Amino acid sequence: MRADTVTSVAERWKSLAGGRAQGPRFMELADAVREAVRHGDTLYFGGSMARPNAAMFEIVRAFWGRSPAFTLVAPAVANQHAPMVAGGLVSRVISSIQAMTYPTPAPHPVYVQAAREHSVVFENWSLLTLSQRLMAAAMGLPFLPTRSLAGSDMATALATETGDTAEVASPFDGTPTQVVAPLVPDVTFVHGLAADEDGNILICPPLYDGIWAAFCAKRTVVVTVDHMISREAMRRHADHVRIPAHAVGIVCHVPLGGHPNSLPSAPVPELAGYPDDYAFLLDLRNAGKSKETLLAWTQEWILDCKDHNAYLTKLGSERIHALRGRALADGWRFEACALEATPWHPANEAETHVCLAARVIRRRLERGATSAMLAGLGISSLAAWMASIQRGQDGVHLPLMVESGMYGYLPSPGDPFLFNYRNMAGSAMLSDALVTLGLLTAGSSNRALGVLGAAQVDAAGNLNTSQLPKMLLTGSGGANDIGSAAADVMVTIAHSPDRLVRQVDFITTPGRAVKAVVTPLAVFEREQADQPFTLTAVIARDGLPLQTLIEQALDRCAWEVSVAPTVLLEPSPAPDELALARQLDPDGLFLG
Repeated sequence: MRADTVTSVAERWKSLAGGRAQGPRFMELADAVREAVRHGDTLYFGGSMARPNAAMFEIVRAFWGRSPAFTLVAPAVANQHAPMVAGGLVSRVISSIQAMTYPTPAPHPVYVQAAREHSVVFENWSLLTLSQRLMAAAMGLPFLPTRSLAGSDMATALATETGDTAEVASPFDGTPTQVVAPLVPDVTFVHGLAADEDGNILICPPLYDGIWAAFCAKRTVVVTVDHMISREAMRRHADHVRIPAHAVGIVCHVPLGGHPNSLPSAPVPELAGYPDDYAFLLDLRNAGKSKETLLAWTQEWILDCKDHNAYLTKLGSERIHALRGRALADGWRFEACALEATPWHPANEAETHVCLAARVIRRRLERGATSAMLAGLGISSLAAWMASIQRGQDGVHLPLMVESGMYGYLPSPGDPFLFNYRNMAGSAMLSDALVTLGLLTAGSSNRALGVLGAAQVDAAGNLNTSQLPKMLLTGSGGANDIGSAAADVMVTIAHSPDRLVRQVDFITTPGRAVKAVVTPLAVFEREQADQPFTLTAVIARDGLPLQTLIEQALDRCAWEVSVAPTVLLEPSPAPDELALARQLDPDGLFLG
């Protein structure tokens, strides 16, 4: 074929492939909200670790004072969602968590008040079942089976109050099987890293709740993005295009549209992402201590900013540049002042708890072929991190997981937040909750160890993170999913009769796999889940004799506990243990 013919064919072929695909419209965020959102809508905010916060704040501006009675759906309804609740925009919340989530998990006073006053209904699912409900809707299925929820008070309450879960007999062998119904939002909001001129959406993992909600919205999908890129650039990263143009209704170019939360971008280094703005989230947490202070914060940061550009101007370029700098994989070096040596001091109760829990984890890992370890936020995650690092120093590598989709990460020093940006970038694999919880933790061949915290644990190993009488707690998150299917579960919890109770007030997570409970004072263990717990160890404290330590541990437990023939006296934390714990949490967010 002649060269000029080849050139002609190439040009013609390029022109044929160059037309714009049928896709979304591009518009300003305020216009998108005005067009897409209606009174009484079920609104979903999610799709990845990048949260569509700018869109949510724009909804607050547009509907403030109008009592729109929204149903707010998100994998975690956290600090940044509170203005919607405080402002009376929401009548129902569907989530796996409703809490203050940074820096430490705690019941959110505004949510507690709303639940107590019955102004908002809080419908709590586990993280995996919430994703599975969206998956069922996206795939057009009438329901999906799950290994989660069964045996919990969550299942009973949800079946009674919503009818969206049930236990049915398997049509193949009659096995009792929990199923969940589809969840269909009216409008889905997603924040992505980039869009091209066709409206294809690039989202970097971890994907957390997953992209299912973008494929099941009843009316439309609104996507905000930090960057607009060319079609050619998008095709170079086709493996990270999560939502094709035909599934998107509206695209809005909104730089820093995920702030104050993170925007992962490590797989596409030419496009800037950013970590969580911890200082901002902490200010928002402090504002959330009462409805009045939160309303004042909302006035300053949302209502007095006419749009997102005004919000960015208020943030200031210096703060934004500093935030982007922290996204570097070794960005902790710029914060290393917190890691400098400080005068040695004895371990406090939280440090003792973490070091003891890490020792118990290591012993449990030495007993069998654990495949991976997944921990909740707080003392649990610090203990898991310590045990993993210490095992690594012995030449044994055990992958760490986070429910959001992180696998095989190395905890970075100086930042104990479980979902911190640098841990994401340092993972061996990034996926979503369906993989980490549904497959690696709950799969047919899993050998996973879960390390969980709780408000209460009882004699059967059942955990409560949902509610106390007249008190809304944080919710399940992934805890029910882990406890329902992991091979082994260890619990870290404070030591008092109010925490080690005879029977929990609400079963969030059944005790089917809970085989160890570790407190700051003692260790309770059992070989099988149908056996009672035995006191197997206490930790040295204040020079007290072993028998006194045993008696104190038993006196502060509300259920009867047998004592092992030989109770191990654990030594106080060693200097190297304390040094490691303090490097992981230098500001004492969890260690005090």
